[in-house]
Amino acid sequence: MILNELKDLVAQNTAPTLEVHGVDPSIYLIYRCTANTRAPIKDGRGNNLTFRSRSKAFDALRDIGVKRADFVHKSAFDEMVGVGDGTPTEHRETVNLQGTAEC
Repeated sequence: MILNELKDLVAQNTAPTLEVHGVDPSIYLIYRCTANTRAPIKDGRGNNLTFRSRSKAFDALRDIGVKRADFVHKSAFDEMVGVGDGTPTEHRETVNLQGTAEC
C-alpha cells in the first residue's frame, strides 16, 4: 500500500491499524497492520517509505488525517550473543496525532 492509498482509507474512516517502527537511530518505517500481517507503507516507486525521525513519520501520518498510531522500538539487546535472557524487549506506545485541545 502506498501513502496515497492510505490517505483514501483515512478519508473513508476505514484506516487500518498503523505502527511506526524505529528500525535504526535514523530510520523509521510505517507499517499497516492486520490480524495476521504487518506490511510496510511504500512510496510511489514501490520502495519502503522511510523517514529520518520519529516526528517526520508522525507528521506524514498527521498530514493525511491519521488520528492515532503506535510507536514501536525493539531493542537488539536480546539478540547479542551471551547477553540477556532471551526475553524480547520492546518499547510500545500509542501516540495521539490529532490534538483535541488548544495549547
